[in-house]
Amino acid sequence: MEQPTAEQRKEEQRRRRFIANAWMLMEKTGQAPAPSKDYCQLLVTTEGVIWRWWKISLRRSAVVYPGEWAVAREDVEDDERLMGEIERTFGPDVRDQVIHLSKRSNDFLSKLPQKLLVKIASYLSLEDVIAMAHCSKAFRRCCLTDCLWRNIFLQHHKQITPEVEQLAAEHTWRKIFFTDKLRLQMLVSRQRTQTKLRVNENELQNKQVVPINGNEEIPVIEP
Repeated sequence: MEQPTAEQRKEEQRRRRFIANAWMLMEKTGQAPAPSKDYCQLLVTTEGVIWRWWKISLRRSAVVYPGEWAVAREDVEDDERLMGEIERTFGPDVRDQVIHLSKRSNDFLSKLPQKLLVKIASYLSLEDVIAMAHCSKAFRRCCLTDCLWRNIFLQHHKQITPEVEQLAAEHTWRKIFFTDKLRLQMLVSRQRTQTKLRVNENELQNKQVVPINGNEEIPVIEP
């Protein structure tokens, strides 16, 4: 194998410094899976990826120096050796994340857990929530969750009655929020009536009719 010239080594050092001094996007350290005991460091910057490793040898006489190589941003996905080392050490999810970062797909907000996105969206105005739903599929899923619209409903109505909870379970909180107040009052009133009817039906089902002297009948409520 042809050894690099002094000028090539200097150029490689300048390239590594350029990548290392760029804006840091991600850093991970870890130990390679068994049987290897090597320690590895992954640095992802806006200009590329740097992979460093420290070989661990059980032989006292072995002299092993740490290694490093740098890959420019546009060559990251095509570097099979780098992708293999990242996947072997940190798993396929980290490998995919490195590829996205190297492509400058730095949409960190949409990668947040949905519970946290809902919490953030709860502080937005109604107009901003509607606009947020048009930004991406992840934001749309967040903006259609019942949990978010329950928080929005609570902000505008201060309290939630059991009847409204039941209506929301049937029609979703978003539909309940956009229902005008008069119609909502009608739905709540209807829900209360249906609840009373169900309670009366349950009471009637708990009653038994016991004949007396073969002719008279009286209702008996089970204890």
